[in-house]
Amino acid sequence: MGRRGFTLVELLIVLAVGSILLAIAVPGYGFLVNSNRLAAVTNDLVTSLQLARSEAVKRGVRITVCKTSNPAGPMPACDFTAGWHQGWLIFKDEGIRGVVDPQDELLRIEQAHLLNGPSIATTNFSNYVSYLPNGMSQGPNNLGNGTFRLCLEHRERQVILSMTGRIRLAGGSC
Repeated sequence: MGRRGFTLVELLIVLAVGSILLAIAVPGYGFLVNSNRLAAVTNDLVTSLQLARSEAVKRGVRITVCKTSNPAGPMPACDFTAGWHQGWLIFKDEGIRGVVDPQDELLRIEQAHLLNGPSIATTNFSNYVSYLPNGMSQGPNNLGNGTFRLCLEHRERQVILSMTGRIRLAGGSC
């Protein structure tokens, strides 16, 4: 009756082949993780903008999305020195445009994203974007169209707002 099992040479060959396959797979996994992080932040931003637009039309008032540096604080407020990647607020904007006043109703708080999350740059929406009761968007400079550019590891997603407040997505590279 023969012995059953693996020889040391067979075991070393299996380990070498496994190591080569793992070395090939790991960089592809990193790309997948970054793509998913970029998609998650893009989806959060689009969802927030769509919520603001629908609430503005439904309630018949201005709804604003502004950036904030301390969304988890006791008194959330817009912070024009913050970056969009730090978080944002959605609120019923009945007082000073783009500022959370005492009479304004806070609708949603979006927390800061991952430490190594995407950078977010904008055109025409440097501090906030508001939606009017007719669903049209408006930035601090009264322009209604603009772009949010989310960039992570040389991959870019663009969230583009038209004058009517409609959103579309585009891809690209940073």
